[in-house]
Formats: sequence, C-alpha cells, structure tokens
Amino acid sequence: MVPLLPAAHDDDDDVTVTRLSRSIHLYCKQPGPPGAPGPPRPLLLLLPWLGAPQGAQAKYLQLYLASGFDVLTVESALRHFLCPRLGLGRAARVLELLQGPGVLAGRPLVVHALSLGGYTFAQMLLLIHRQPERYSAVAERLWGHVFDSLVVGSLDRMALGVSQLIRPQALGPVIKATATFYFHLCPGCTVRHYEAAVGAFQQPPVRPPTLVFYSHDDPLCDVERLGQLLAGWRQEGMAVWTQAWETSRHAAHLRQHPLEYRNALATFLARLGLVMPPARL
Repeated sequence: MVPLLPAAHDDDDDVTVTRLSRSIHLYCKQPGPPGAPGPPRPLLLLLPWLGAPQGAQAKYLQLYLASGFDVLTVESALRHFLCPRLGLGRAARVLELLQGPGVLAGRPLVVHALSLGGYTFAQMLLLIHRQPERYSAVAERLWGHVFDSLVVGSLDRMALGVSQLIRPQALGPVIKATATFYFHLCPGCTVRHYEAAVGAFQQPPVRPPTLVFYSHDDPLCDVERLGQLLAGWRQEGMAVWTQAWETSRHAAHLRQHPLEYRNALATFLARLGLVMPPARL
C-alpha cells in the first residue's frame, strides 16, 4: 500500500484531498463541530471513463460530497485495458486499499463506474470471485452500484470505446485498429481475460441494488445486450433501476440531462439509506 501523502486543502469547499498515488485520490469533507463526529461517512468509489478531465470528474465529486459521502477516485490508463494482467494488478491494488487498514476500511461502499470504468470494476469482481475469503471485508460493504454508459457488446465495440475516449480524437481510428489487431493477435492473453471479467460482471459475486444510466443512441452500447444483462441480474435477485434517454451522449448524461440524472441518483441513494443530511443533489 502506498502511504498517505500530505493532504492538500480546499478551503472554499472544506474538502481535503489525499493523494494515494498519481491516479488515486481521496476527497473528504471536513468533520463537523468538535465533540459531535457522528458515524463514519460512507465511501463512494468513482471509476471514471478513460481520459476523463478533472472538470468533468468534479461534477460527480460535488454530487456525492454534498450527499454525505467521501469519494475515492481511481483513474485507469489505456495500458490497464489493453493488458489485462496490468488491469488485474490495478484492481487488486484498489481492493487492498479498500480492505485496509486505514481510513478507507470499514465504511459502507458504493461504486459509480462510467463507461470503461465498468471494466475496471469487472476486474475487481473477478478477483472477489476468485478469492472470496481474501476480499470478503470489501464484498460485505458493497451497498450499491451505479453504472453510467457501460460499454456492452463485442470486442470490436470495446475497441471503438477506447478509440473514442482517447485524445486527441484524430488518433481514434489508429487506436481502434491497433486494439482490434492486438485482441486477435493475442487471444490467449486478452480475449480469455476479457471473457472472464465479463462473466464476473454478468454473474457478480455480490449483488447489491443497482442503478443504470444509458441512452438508446449510444454507439458504444448494444442496447439489446444491455437489456439481457439487466434481465439476468433481476433473475439473480438483484434490485435494478434504470434511467434511460432516447438521445444523449456517451458518459455525458449528467451534463445533458442534469435534472433527471440528479433526481434518479438522489432517489437511488435514498433507497440505500446512505444519504446524510443535508443532501443537495
């Protein structure tokens, strides 16, 4: 585990940012008046899309910080997707951080994964499935999942997802062609791992209530396959809610439909019993 580094303070928002690594940060609201600490704040694990700018991530941070959560952000790089072994190592690192000991341990946990951040979480689920005793403390704390703009479908669709999320956009066709070639060139070290991760996502070892945001015109999501995934979860006994739009933009539903997005999220968090007053979604 990387030791906690000195914290940076945001005096305006009363938020402390603790850098756990270059791409893993913990955002904590300052405690209330002395002598009345109250229960520990629940923890939100935010898994943004590839290349998500800080300004876009800040909108999600604000939502959860205002609702009584502390937020752990874990950004993934292209190498974590193209090399599943690196991705699994990354997932194990996150699970160990959540396992503790430390400030992340023991809290109710909600996961919010956007786009290919869902693949990062699928790798975490795969490790929980393979080593249930090792990661039982994390699995038992998972109160809810929020999935936004999942990339669902074939490997070609996943390659398209990678290409469209990489900047500069002019490199998109090159990235897609390279990723597709790589998948088919090394199926033993790519396809097999992707299929295992997708399997863990389809039949997760933990099945808390889940909220899914998506749009019918998302080129990175096969809506029919997504419907099959949701139906399978419901058959397994998972409580699943959806917020869908006929027209929206991949990983930008909050920006394009802010009121509906915030209301759906507020209702879901209230169902979990984790919204701490004042909740200002």
